[in-house]
Amino acid sequence: MMRFKFHLTGILFFSFILAQEEVVILSKKVGWDIDVHENRFYEIFPDEKGFLNAQIIQLSKNKFRVSIIKEIRRKKRRVRRYINLKEFASLQNHVNMQPVFTEEARISMYKGMDFLRVAEIVNGIPKPQYVVVNHSEGKILKGSLIVAADNILQVQTPTNVEMVDLSDVDAMTYRTRMDEYDYLKPWLIGISGSAGFGLARLYNSQRSTIYNEYGVPRTDLKRYTEIYGIVLGLIFSSELFDAVSTLLTSADTIILSKAQYDKEKIK
Repeated sequence: MMRFKFHLTGILFFSFILAQEEVVILSKKVGWDIDVHENRFYEIFPDEKGFLNAQIIQLSKNKFRVSIIKEIRRKKRRVRRYINLKEFASLQNHVNMQPVFTEEARISMYKGMDFLRVAEIVNGIPKPQYVVVNHSEGKILKGSLIVAADNILQVQTPTNVEMVDLSDVDAMTYRTRMDEYDYLKPWLIGISGSAGFGLARLYNSQRSTIYNEYGVPRTDLKRYTEIYGIVLGLIFSSELFDAVSTLLTSADTIILSKAQYDKEKIK
């Protein structure tokens, strides 16, 4: 008899615990499960990086457990946060005071959220090209984007090649296309070659005439200098074309971090 009472008491106790731990609805606007889109729109848990979904479970009259599924380094993890009744009510009011999350609101929200498809955008950028990279630590890196692979940017600066992780980039300014002014290339090649030839002739005119052993001026050295000047001018023409096309082509800036997106949204 005592054993039966003990068993019955245990069942009632665990039934009481299970009855106490129930999933509660924060608001009719989000339902039982708060998904990643609702969390972005209502900013319920704005500081939870890698957020996928969440449930709020009531443990007692004044205690709630927030069960959050996150993706960290491509692995899903469940984390728990505990809030009291006052905090729960604050979250509830925060959501209820905002408009309903419609399909139109969803489209509008995701407009400009390039940070959600960082790798796709960066891989599609024409390379090499001059870019301006805004680092999350406040640094600004300027140079030619050579390679973008495995979430790493390789930017050629005047001194060396910088390796930048995409997760550390807030924004990047680049040009969507680089072939718009290809028709200028022959003209710039001609101008650059002519400039090299002109500078070589100027150099020849400034130096003393060199004579051979028979006292005849050596014109071959002058020709060599002129050819050398033309070659240098042609080599420089590619740099000149890149500079001119960069100046003439309109630039776009993409936001690559949520923190930067939030700053721009406030502005």
